[in-house]
Amino acid sequence: MVSVISDLSDYVLSSDLSELTFTTNAGSAEVIFSIGENEILHETYVPDSTGIIRIRDLSELLDSYLYVSLIETFHYSINDRLSAKVEKDFTVQYCAAEIDMDAGSFLDSYFLTLLVGDKVTSITRQEYLHLVCRTATSVSASILYSVNGRTETKIKELARIYDLNKVVSVEVSPALMQDEGKELLSYTIVAGGRLQKFLIDKLNPPFNPVLLFTNSFGCQETFYCLGTFQLEPEFERNIAYIDGKYRAYKIAENRKYKANTGILTTGMANWVEDLFRSKEVYLLHGNIPGKEVTITESKIVRSNAPDELPSINFEYRYAQRNHNIFSLTRAGRIFDSTFDRTFN
Repeated sequence: MVSVISDLSDYVLSSDLSELTFTTNAGSAEVIFSIGENEILHETYVPDSTGIIRIRDLSELLDSYLYVSLIETFHYSINDRLSAKVEKDFTVQYCAAEIDMDAGSFLDSYFLTLLVGDKVTSITRQEYLHLVCRTATSVSASILYSVNGRTETKIKELARIYDLNKVVSVEVSPALMQDEGKELLSYTIVAGGRLQKFLIDKLNPPFNPVLLFTNSFGCQETFYCLGTFQLEPEFERNIAYIDGKYRAYKIAENRKYKANTGILTTGMANWVEDLFRSKEVYLLHGNIPGKEVTITESKIVRSNAPDELPSINFEYRYAQRNHNIFSLTRAGRIFDSTFDRTFN
């Protein structure tokens, strides 16, 4: 007889997938995990001396099947041939971070970002938020303006979400919040119980580079670097005498870039670490995703000193082998086929 001791939640973040533990008095048990009609695990397990079988590291098994949609419903069955088969459907939301609340409560209360606190932006930047809704939800902005020395608030609806139980992306760029004759000070995005405040940097400082990275929830976020920026191309030359002449017969070019984030708030300094752990980073030109890059080094040092101003130095290079790139950037949209799984 199969008796489940530690089961999987009906709705769970992949980082919170616990082990599946059950007992059986049979000599073995067949365990099958599947998604739709496709089996992803089909094994026969032998219990230990106490009759217990433990299946661990389920996140390693299931994460690769969450890459496209980010949310999937899986099914498992346990059959020891002595009793009725034990079966269950459960839904998993991709998440690489450990979250100290259950999946349903988190998704109902937060956007899919590790940013805690206000985000500083400026009028020319592109901003996006991602969320999962279990009921129809209105996404609106509470916008604060300055008008002739006094403040004024306006509510603007940005979207109505009826696509439930899937990741939805909403553009929340400052340009969408502008109103003629009014100075934009800040705005807060509200979606059900979710809140995210954006503060406007009126100086609109120059930025380079702009990075589009996949965060811990599998969604793309933008980051604008405001600090120093350097290019240090390296050339590796293989040289030999060929036909009596000293020639370079092979030249390998590596365009190495060094950048600084600029001064960050404490919340944004914590959030930007998600950029450095990301395995998928692109340059962003306006709202056009460009070349994929690889961050090769980052130096993150922070302390509790009261006068500390957090900023982070990092290095990156093009992900592709050929670094001899002549770019002719043209206007376009961020919603291209490369990013279909989140920008839809």
